[in-house]
Amino acid sequence: MTSLKNELVGTWKLLSYIEVPIAGDDSLFPMGKTPYGLLMYTTDGYMSVQISKENRLPYKSEDKVLASHEEMVSSLQGYIAFCGKFKVDNSTAIVTYTVESSLFPNWKNKIQRRKIDFEGDILYLKSTEPVLSNGVYVNSYMTWQKTDRSTDAFFATRLRKELSL
Repeated sequence: MTSLKNELVGTWKLLSYIEVPIAGDDSLFPMGKTPYGLLMYTTDGYMSVQISKENRLPYKSEDKVLASHEEMVSSLQGYIAFCGKFKVDNSTAIVTYTVESSLFPNWKNKIQRRKIDFEGDILYLKSTEPVLSNGVYVNSYMTWQKTDRSTDAFFATRLRKELSL
């Protein structure tokens, strides 16, 4: 039997991110309807996730430290990032993250859990405990697709985009 950890290892591209309020209100799309994200799991038990809102304000300055208040708010509210160790419980199909670093400092040294489900190369992750998001307790639902592109293909695509600018 293949362990769930072995199925998780690799890089996943975000297909959707939805938050469902526990009070039964309408679903929310905190990163817009077409967010971009990558989730990576390594064989030695580390993970990293980054999710970006579709239309964050670009900084007027090329210096990442010199931003207006509005630019910083857009940047911070439009991005989720954390990394740390992960372990998988095969019997419950739950992955547990021990957050070592996070864009949101309150998550550092905290535990987060997600229910795992697979359908071919699609990974479904659901939060196991509600979290506070914009003043509302929600459960998050994320859909990811396993990537199989090589590093060379990624850089070739990126280079073509840069050359066309």
